[in-house]
Amino acid sequence: MDGRQHPEDPDLTLHGHSIGHWEGDTLVIDTTAIVPQAYIAISEAVGIPNNGDMHIVERLHLTAPNVLSDEMEITAPKVLSTTWKTTRNFRRYPDRHYEITEGECEQEDLIPGKDQFGNDIFVPNAQQAYGTVHTVK
Repeated sequence: MDGRQHPEDPDLTLHGHSIGHWEGDTLVIDTTAIVPQAYIAISEAVGIPNNGDMHIVERLHLTAPNVLSDEMEITAPKVLSTTWKTTRNFRRYPDRHYEITEGECEQEDLIPGKDQFGNDIFVPNAQQAYGTVHTVK
């Protein structure tokens, strides 16, 4: 949000590197540097590997009181023949009260691997009988 650009040689992460700016009442978020193992989510339960070239541009704005629209353009030339455009709407219900709970990811439970088609994926890391993860060297 401070005008910086993406780094020339970014470290790849599951969430990538994001920069943002305002265009009127719309927040534009540009994300790159996403690890190849991070899936392009088609739904909450299904996704396809991005193979390391994914670029996402999101435009967030209110379409109505208590409705936030996230218009996404996903480009991944190694797996998509054209830019994929999708919109997700998030509704706020001010009369309902919920507690936000923290999720937990266990480091090293998954390691980089390949699927049967050669796509980059995460695979389970072998664990010892009492649950600790074997160290991969």
